[in-house]
Amino acid sequence: MRLKEWSQPHHQNLLEGALLIAKYQYPDVDFKKIQKQIDQIKQDVWLELNENLTALEKVKIINHILFDVHNFSGNTTNYHAPQNSYINNVLESKKGNPLLLSIIYTIVAQSLEIPIYGVNLPEHFILCYVDTEHMGVPSVKGNEGSNVLFYINPFSKGAVFSKREIDAFLKQLKLENLEMFYEPCSNLEIIKRLLRNVIASYES
Repeated sequence: MRLKEWSQPHHQNLLEGALLIAKYQYPDVDFKKIQKQIDQIKQDVWLELNENLTALEKVKIINHILFDVHNFSGNTTNYHAPQNSYINNVLESKKGNPLLLSIIYTIVAQSLEIPIYGVNLPEHFILCYVDTEHMGVPSVKGNEGSNVLFYINPFSKGAVFSKREIDAFLKQLKLENLEMFYEPCSNLEIIKRLLRNVIASYES
C-alpha cells in the first residue's frame, strides 16, 4: 500500500522509494539513521564544492568522497546477494550492486543540485550528467546537441565514459540502440528495477 502511494506522480522521492523496498526485509529499518548517513556524505561533498567547478570536477569530488573517503565499492564477490539491493545494508557494509550504488550517488548529487540521473541500461545500471541549461534539445542518440554531457559508472568507482561505450555494450548484447538506453529515467523506473533485482536475487 505504501509503495502504491509512493508511485503517485507527486511523490516518488528516490530515498523514500529505496527505504520502502528495504522495509519488506527489514520492517524496523531506521529512517533517521539512514538519513543521517546520507547527510554525512552530502556534507563531505558540499565542503569540497565551489561555484567555479566544471561538471567533471564535481563528479571527481563525489567519486573521491564516496569511494575513497567513505570506501563504497561494488560487491563483486557476492554480486547477486539480496543484501546488495537494500539501502540500509549497503550504507552499513559499503558494498552494493550497480543499482544501489547509483541510487546513493544520485540522492547525494541531486540533494546538492548536481544534475545526475539514472540510465536504465540493460544488464547494468549507470548514471548520466545532464546539461540542465539546454534541456529540451535533441537527445543524446546520434545528435551533437545532446543534453547528456557524459555517463558515470558507480560500480567502477565512478568511471566516466561516453555514448560510444554504450554503443559497444549494446552491440555486445545484440540489442538495438533504443533512446531509453541513453537518456535519464524516472525514479519510478529506478524503483521498479530495484524490485525486479530483489525478486531475481531471491530466485537465484
